[in-house]
Amino acid sequence: MSIQPVTKQVRWQDFMVVNEVEMVLEIAARQGWDDCEIFGSGDMITEPQETMGWDLIPADQYKYSIPTEAISRLHQLINAGIQVKGVIIADDQRSRQEPEPSPEPRFSLIPLKTILSAIGKVLLKVLTVAAIVALVGVGAIVLLYLSPFILLFSLMSMGQGTSVEYDPKLVVLVDDGQGGTAWISLFTWYD
Repeated sequence: MSIQPVTKQVRWQDFMVVNEVEMVLEIAARQGWDDCEIFGSGDMITEPQETMGWDLIPADQYKYSIPTEAISRLHQLINAGIQVKGVIIADDQRSRQEPEPSPEPRFSLIPLKTILSAIGKVLLKVLTVAAIVALVGVGAIVLLYLSPFILLFSLMSMGQGTSVEYDPKLVVLVDDGQGGTAWISLFTWYD
């Protein structure tokens, strides 16, 4: 019986080297990690830094808790054989920055149609709650006295826009296959 040398056992034309970025993204796709994406590139940082509205903090210097699901994802990568070069928390500060002053007034006029629609919706809710309260036997009169305040609060909150929340990310650093280091956002959570 003859044994073939290793060079004859491997078909070199089919040999593919997959870099660690591709491996991370493949694991993320298999696991359904929709928030996993390439975040940037560069070497591991040793001190917290701010760049383009992001606070970049080495994970061991992050003063808040990191969700267990984020740690679990990191462990899954390590157990899959991926050599993690570092872990960074990228905390988006753009939503926390003071807005630039604008020459426009700080209030906005709400169209009459919007106001009437809101009044109708609020009154419907108030009447529904009043009917339920009356059925339960608790005085609906108290609720009727509160309805103007509820209406006023609803109208005041209508003119305010919804702000976009930017949240912290757990970012892992892995070899990009070209001699550099890729930063991959592995998990995003909400404060």
